[in-house]
Amino acid sequence: MILDNVNPNDLFPTENKGPSVLGTIEYSVQGATEFEGAFIATNERIIMNVDMNGEFYYRSIAYNEVEKIEYDGESINFTFNIGPIPMKNIQKGDVEAFVQYVSDKIDQ
Repeated sequence: MILDNVNPNDLFPTENKGPSVLGTIEYSVQGATEFEGAFIATNERIIMNVDMNGEFYYRSIAYNEVEKIEYDGESINFTFNIGPIPMKNIQKGDVEAFVQYVSDKIDQ
């Protein structure tokens, strides 16, 4: 299961893929709280792909749903309008470029 990429056919016609990060997402579902997952930034939204015990989960997040994003050197701390969804144990991706890209989009 490739989590940190998106099929170009799944993007909107005006959408371009930006930076992505792969790590452990803390997201509480049915008693489990940690899943391997990725955030993929595009010029129009954030795509969250998660492996939930072998089941693929996808969520599209509009930039206006992001309240805050911070990187503390270890974890990305996202705060969405539905609450916090942190990512730790980042395995792949340029974290600082991702955080800056998302920060620029939410400040627009």
